[in-house]
Amino acid sequence: MNKYRKFITKGVIESLDKVPFHSKAPIKRLSMLSKSLIPKSKTHIAVHFVDASKDLPKYSKLHKHNHDEINLILSEDSSLTYEIQLEDESYEVTSPSTIFIPKGIKHSAQAISGKGIFVCMILTNTHDFLPKNN
Repeated sequence: MNKYRKFITKGVIESLDKVPFHSKAPIKRLSMLSKSLIPKSKTHIAVHFVDASKDLPKYSKLHKHNHDEINLILSEDSSLTYEIQLEDESYEVTSPSTIFIPKGIKHSAQAISGKGIFVCMILTNTHDFLPKNN
């Protein structure tokens, strides 16, 4: 019994400014899956609880990863809106939406209005899920 308990973990609250290329913002961030939480994991997942009904500071810098990334923008009332920058193009994206970011594409995300959840999934087959800025 408990043979697979090692694959179940609690989310860990992390400050957004502990994430490379991000700065402090009043967003609750939970790291849900990573190599440090479950050593066999080849995926990083973080959930952000966002309230952009008040002004948020600019908190995401343009960066890229050596892995594909998927972002989910979710809210109960379709009110959460983000500015998503992919290379030199910006898009206003409203929930519910999915953003697929292929490896090597410079990107940033900034909540601009509404309340909801932003999920970030970085798909990697290495131990290092942190972005490389170039």
